[in-house]
Amino acid sequence: MIVRAIFIGNTDEAYAFENFNSGLNIIFSDDNNKGKTIVIQSIMYCLGNIPAFPTSFAYEKYFHILYVEHNEELVKICRRAKNFVIKKGEEYAVFDNTAEFKRYWNKNIQTLPVIEKDSVLRIVDPELLVQLFFVGQDKKTTSDIVNKGWYRKNDFYSLLYAMAGINNCNASVEDVDNIKIKIKDLKAEKGILLKENKILKEHNTAFEYLSATNDKIALENTFKEMERVKDKLLALKKARANAVSRRTKNELTQKELRSLNRTMKTGQIACLDCGSKHIAYESADSEFSFDISTSTMRKQILDAVQEKIDIYNEEIDRLNKEIIICQRELDSSLQVDDISIEALLVVRQELESAKNADQRVSEIDLELQKLGEQLEKKEALVDYGERKCENLLTNVVESMNEFYKAVDIANENAYSDIFTSRDKIYSGSEATEFHLARMYAFEKILQHGFPIIVDSFRAEDLSSEREKKALQKLSELTNQIILTTTLKEEEENKYVNNLEVHSIDFSGHVTNKILTTEYVERFLTAANEMSVLLR
Repeated sequence: MIVRAIFIGNTDEAYAFENFNSGLNIIFSDDNNKGKTIVIQSIMYCLGNIPAFPTSFAYEKYFHILYVEHNEELVKICRRAKNFVIKKGEEYAVFDNTAEFKRYWNKNIQTLPVIEKDSVLRIVDPELLVQLFFVGQDKKTTSDIVNKGWYRKNDFYSLLYAMAGINNCNASVEDVDNIKIKIKDLKAEKGILLKENKILKEHNTAFEYLSATNDKIALENTFKEMERVKDKLLALKKARANAVSRRTKNELTQKELRSLNRTMKTGQIACLDCGSKHIAYESADSEFSFDISTSTMRKQILDAVQEKIDIYNEEIDRLNKEIIICQRELDSSLQVDDISIEALLVVRQELESAKNADQRVSEIDLELQKLGEQLEKKEALVDYGERKCENLLTNVVESMNEFYKAVDIANENAYSDIFTSRDKIYSGSEATEFHLARMYAFEKILQHGFPIIVDSFRAEDLSSEREKKALQKLSELTNQIILTTTLKEEEENKYVNNLEVHSIDFSGHVTNKILTTEYVERFLTAANEMSVLLR
């Protein structure tokens, strides 16, 4: 979108400017109150923003007409108070308020992001949307959004996610919470039913034939028992495997010691490094070592190794017996007991009083199963959505730091969020850099295509060197950029001689009197083209 022209006025006085460039525009003046903020606020006012004009300017007395180019088509917007008129080609539309204006805009000009606000999906209002690409002269804050009457910071985060095409994370989280609440309620209801109908929890084979609840409880108990026996069986098998492994190692050591005995009779073994003929046996972890060069010592070590092998054999035998017992327990838990018809008839009467509760418990179990499956899917979606949201914010912050590093090399503090904490607010040139970095990053990551508009972009003492670097970074963007500033006396013609800047000089305007009779005729022509009758 490109701002092409702005008209402000009535039949008595007016102002018109039709020379905006599609690139970098800087509106400057040699003093304050020359009309820069009025022009910028009129542009934002026509785009549906909450009015924030200087108190000395009675904006309600005037009509504000904005020409914007979107997708190579000229769109004309006229606003006075809450009312809007839009002319797009031959289409002509009139609206009584901002809500109607934004809906037309969403349907006919540009799809606007939708966010969830107070549990309702809403097309985002202009007052929040413009904060993606506009920084005003007043109400600048680095810790919160501006115009935070109805909208909150979380709404701005939702706006960013919506602009990036990420589904509403809050809605998914709410779904998860709702499912958890349902599960909790159903479990509570089931608990009450079982407490009131204790017969449904009794362990009785006949009950398990006639009652779904008893059968399910018995099955759950069976699973628990099987799990217990299975874990015990697994532990026993691991212990047996360790015992077998250690026995095998000792058997190998035993064989080596016996073969060493035969070698010693036919020759001598000497260490190639030190020449020593002594041979040692080391215990596990090398805590002890024994000289086994003598046959007496070797025999004692062999006896000790054999003793350990015998111990491991006994251990393996014991484990084998326990494993067999566990296997029988596991097999036994899977057996189904038969029962006679007579026994079933006897207990049927006892279960009659709990029949309805039994049915309801079965229904609850089915609902819990379905909700459990839904919860698993929703939680997966939440995890996925949260990761995407986190990645988006990380990318925005990284882009902000890229801008910050390029503009302010000396400062080593990096941004960690798109807002600062309440107890750490940037001011002065740091605030200027922060806001410019955000404007740059939002466009870099979201590619929203709106013009980037910053009123009084270097008022807080941004040095000339850092300003130059900031303009270079902003020039990387393909968006239209409109900045305003008041020049110091020694900065005269600073932008006039810069070929990369479309400089717009407001110095000739009368202070606090931008509207004159000079532009009335052009303003009336613009109003007539939109069929607006001025009275």
